[in-house]
Amino acid sequence: MNHLSLTILLIVLINLSGYIYSYLIVKDKIGLNKQIQPNADKDKKYLFSHTYLFVFNVCTLMFFVFIGFYFFKDYIIDVDTSFSYLNLFLQLFIILIFDDTFFYFLHRLMHENKYIYKKIHKIHHRANSPIPIDYLYVHPLEWMSGFIGPFIGILLLGGVSIYAFWLYLIVRNLHELDIHSGLKSSFLNRLLPFSGTNEHHDLHHAKRDGNYSSTFTLWDTIFRTKL
Repeated sequence: MNHLSLTILLIVLINLSGYIYSYLIVKDKIGLNKQIQPNADKDKKYLFSHTYLFVFNVCTLMFFVFIGFYFFKDYIIDVDTSFSYLNLFLQLFIILIFDDTFFYFLHRLMHENKYIYKKIHKIHHRANSPIPIDYLYVHPLEWMSGFIGPFIGILLLGGVSIYAFWLYLIVRNLHELDIHSGLKSSFLNRLLPFSGTNEHHDLHHAKRDGNYSSTFTLWDTIFRTKL
């Protein structure tokens, strides 16, 4: 199986697990004592009504990955003799930094520009208390624009290991599923410096003003947009 096929399979498995996670939450099978907003109204009807856009955006993600591999395959490199774990995690960290920086300013713009908020970002904020799949319950234009940040990071690095790219997909997608779960963060997540916790993002959904960061909270701290 080639790298593209493995990448598509990885995306499917991650998001399938996110859907199952969402189903278990709305069925009250998990997280009963860990809800950030205890009175949140979550049921199967809510889950199913958000399924179509979730699936559409997963397919969009796979399409963009396909396009990326086709046109920019020289920037996704195989592991060679110079491979090291230090370089692998350095590449991952740099991609995440560019991704999160771009996301912060894009996300903030989508709230402060009332036209963009009304026409695009408001769809995502139909979830006052989200469940995991709501990380992809967004307008397709918002979802597609989110690719710009990590793409800039990869280009500036001059290419990344396929393993670094896979790690990025795993970390970014699982983190998004987690912070949209509506459940309290793990002890480890709260210990990590500037890590975007579930409480941080859930408060953003509840108040819709501030806490614009996702993976990290550095920019919210610097620009005083932390709630």
